[in-house]
Amino acid sequence: MKRKISMMLMVIVASLSAISYAGTPITQSELPKAAQTFLSKHFAGDNIVKAEKEQGRRGMEYEVDLKSGAEIDFRDNGDWKEIKAAKGSAVPSAVIPAAISKFVSTNFSGQNIVEISRKRGGYEIELTNGTELKLTEDAKPLTEQPRRQNGNRPRK
Repeated sequence: MKRKISMMLMVIVASLSAISYAGTPITQSELPKAAQTFLSKHFAGDNIVKAEKEQGRRGMEYEVDLKSGAEIDFRDNGDWKEIKAAKGSAVPSAVIPAAISKFVSTNFSGQNIVEISRKRGGYEIELTNGTELKLTEDAKPLTEQPRRQNGNRPRK
């Protein structure tokens, strides 16, 4: 009996935490102006199926799902954070840094970028064939920066 009650409590707690982290539905007009401009410029004619806002680690974040199947995440200022192209499509070339586009066309002929996300110091991209690359804006390999240690550091 105790086991059943504890399991039910765990399920309830898990459900409540999932609900609290879910995004709040919004309308297109509630998106930041920069996000609205981005969508009308790069995804003209593609209707929004779902738009949500949620509190992220660095402020408000917005998630937009389009009718075509594309998904775009925006930061609180309206800059895109991540773009996933619709199935069978590629990320709009206008949003990809020129050096990265050239690198992909030179080294991965016939492959398109189907996902791109901004990371600290560069971009993470995924190609049609599933290859994932981490590159700086000028298409150099992005190396992970070691995290700085806070607190007690060894004395010299």
